[in-house]
Amino acid sequence: MKILRRDFLKSGTALVSGSTVGRCLEAADRAGSKYNWGHTMDFGQQYHVRMMDIMEMIRRNEMDLIGDLSSRMAECLAKEGNVWMQSQMGHMPTNEFSQDHEANPQFLKSSTSLDVKTHRYDRMQPGDVLMTNYVNEQVRAVRDRGVYVIGVPVCYIDNESAPRGYVVPNANDWLLGDVSSVILQSYIPYTQGIVDCPEIPEMKICPSSSNSLCSLYWMFQAEVASKFTNKTARYVDKSALFLDTLLERISRAYSQQKDYLFDHAPAVAKRIGNGAHYHAFSDPGAVSHEATGVAMGPMMTNAFSGLLKGGAADRTKGDVFLLACTEPDSPVVVKKAQESRENGMFVVSIGPGNSAQLRKYSDVFIDNFSPEGHGLIEIAGLDKKVATVGDIINNWLMWIFTAQFVDEMVRRGWVPWFWMGGFRIGGGPYNTANLPFFMDQGF
Repeated sequence: MKILRRDFLKSGTALVSGSTVGRCLEAADRAGSKYNWGHTMDFGQQYHVRMMDIMEMIRRNEMDLIGDLSSRMAECLAKEGNVWMQSQMGHMPTNEFSQDHEANPQFLKSSTSLDVKTHRYDRMQPGDVLMTNYVNEQVRAVRDRGVYVIGVPVCYIDNESAPRGYVVPNANDWLLGDVSSVILQSYIPYTQGIVDCPEIPEMKICPSSSNSLCSLYWMFQAEVASKFTNKTARYVDKSALFLDTLLERISRAYSQQKDYLFDHAPAVAKRIGNGAHYHAFSDPGAVSHEATGVAMGPMMTNAFSGLLKGGAADRTKGDVFLLACTEPDSPVVVKKAQESRENGMFVVSIGPGNSAQLRKYSDVFIDNFSPEGHGLIEIAGLDKKVATVGDIINNWLMWIFTAQFVDEMVRRGWVPWFWMGGFRIGGGPYNTANLPFFMDQGF
């Protein structure tokens, strides 16, 4: 017999959830406030509201600085200097920052590597601009020799927003201000997670950092492209357009689909609680990368997939498969949805509303309100539109839905295990100690 996490919960929760353990209920009945074990707000709602707060702080407080910095970047390029984008610490940004991304105008030099040795600090010259999350001696050295360093705080690297002793310290105990010319606030909380789960008091769950970092990245890509190609471009224009579009679309996607999302979360919760595995895949790979193995994310995502071991995926009948695409009806995503549906899996898809084939093969389809796919903003003088909101909205919606089915699980006494970030002091030992319990429980 498997022992579920938090045995002490059985004294209360199991009195409620015991009738559902061992059999899968088919009705999409929300536990809601019937079994309120310390919950004051649905987890999915918590994620959306708190993520909106983070992004709106950028909109209210950072736009003037973004105008200054994008002008500096454009001037640097006009003088044949280089702008280096290395504020990609995390999961999704290492996909989103690709130079080959269809929405990348390729004026700025993006890094997708987390290995500092590949960041080519040796190529940075006085007058260049570096936008970075990193705090190390190499960044300090390039700043001191004349590179303008824009520091962007991220939870993974100790900075001024975290209490001392929470994040693994940097070399020399430096913080971001010790190596930067200026700090652009990202408003990423040092906790990374933004959802309070009473049954997991040791951390906040469901990560936030990628939405902020990727938004700032595309805001600068669009603003600098506009200023570099058009000398009369407005001081703050395309960056504001990008962020306003993102916030308007995610607000519509959430408000118009909240009941739909929350009413289907119990079906996923019950399947996983009764032994199904949870898999995720996306095209491009940003969302599936973000969903798998991320700090303050669930251990269950793709944990039992052979794909992670270099072999064939062991997705089976009854499992849950979440798919996401940015271009309408991505062929690879449609194929996986069709195969998964035919094999008896529960398919949840996120993508543009004009994805007719993906809708056809999905049990749950979530509209990202971004029908254009890649390429959002038109820049005079450029052949292709730049920047994309679809990837970020897909990720945001994925975490809303994940948070909500986890809410439904814990209300039934099925408390999943989550990764504690290795950036946090004690995070590595926590993960090592608890991984066997996760493997036994299965979620």
